[in-house]
Amino acid sequence: MKLFYSNFSPCTRKVLITAHITGHIKNIEIVDFMKSGSFKPSEDYHKSNPLLKIPALQITPDNTIIDSPIICEYLNSISHKDKIYPTDQAHYFFQRKIESIADGATDATVLRRYESLRPTNLFSIDYDKSQKLKIENSLNYLESITDQLTNLHYIGELSVMCLLSYLDMRFPHEDWRISRPKLSNWYDECQNWEPFRATVIG
Repeated sequence: MKLFYSNFSPCTRKVLITAHITGHIKNIEIVDFMKSGSFKPSEDYHKSNPLLKIPALQITPDNTIIDSPIICEYLNSISHKDKIYPTDQAHYFFQRKIESIADGATDATVLRRYESLRPTNLFSIDYDKSQKLKIENSLNYLESITDQLTNLHYIGELSVMCLLSYLDMRFPHEDWRISRPKLSNWYDECQNWEPFRATVIG
């Protein structure tokens, strides 16, 4: 398998953490899409990944899985090691909800980053505020349910970790920890978890 990725992508980190948890990391060839200036996608690759999204997991030359939640689900499905989804139905859907919220806030952070790179005369304060509100609301919700984040290897928790690490990298001057002591302490405790330490981005 080949994983096409960007070293600055929080979605890539989510996939890499999952690969560590499920025991597939040794079976995946890592291809840094951004550094490979000479990388020229084949016709088959274009057909199987028409959006050229990253991360993308190439299973065979004509079979590529895109979108981090789907890649994680695939790696989990072929794993005989730890699973990233609980078996209890209620807990399963709770985890998927947390994943969705964390991923949505991550998307909003990426959009804020792109907006910040626009020329000053084209920068939209209103657009930036609307994305920041999504992030703030998501963080406040996560603060309210931090006591329920008890299994680091589950998809919800690892999605939250990737969100928080990306916020630290892109907007270090906006300290999300203020007024969120539970989430802050939880994230501090995640720092020594091996799959998280082994997948630093940036």
